[in-house]
Amino acid sequence: MSARWAASILAVVAVATTAVVGRASSATTTLRLDGVPFRPELALTPAARSRGLMNRDPAPRDGMLFVFAADTTVGFWMKDTVVPLRILFFDATGARVRKLMMTPCRRDPCPVYEAGRKYRFALELRASDTRTGRMLGPSLELRRLAKRAS
Repeated sequence: MSARWAASILAVVAVATTAVVGRASSATTTLRLDGVPFRPELALTPAARSRGLMNRDPAPRDGMLFVFAADTTVGFWMKDTVVPLRILFFDATGARVRKLMMTPCRRDPCPVYEAGRKYRFALELRASDTRTGRMLGPSLELRRLAKRAS
């Protein structure tokens, strides 16, 4: 096998790997926030929810939606998150139950941000985002996403 052929195969593998990794971290869907369409990135798995927006600068324009298969009270922290964020917690119907501002944290212990009651979806947006975020929907799409979450 020639060195040129081997280099070509390695280049194809590197491009394919980058494409798969990029797709996994940027899965999006079209939803509505207060009736206005937006496309948040999705965190549907425990690994994606754990990674969240760590080491991302800037945060995605339409944020990241953390989707849980069932109601939860899990808290969020900003460990290794480099930009300030605003988090909106929504119940299973898409109604906002709480909003908080979160600041980056580089060293333990980092504060934990909690909804204070059960929620199904959490949307992290840039701290500078001015959208009110009172209602997330449509409800049919929220139910579909919750079924996909693990």
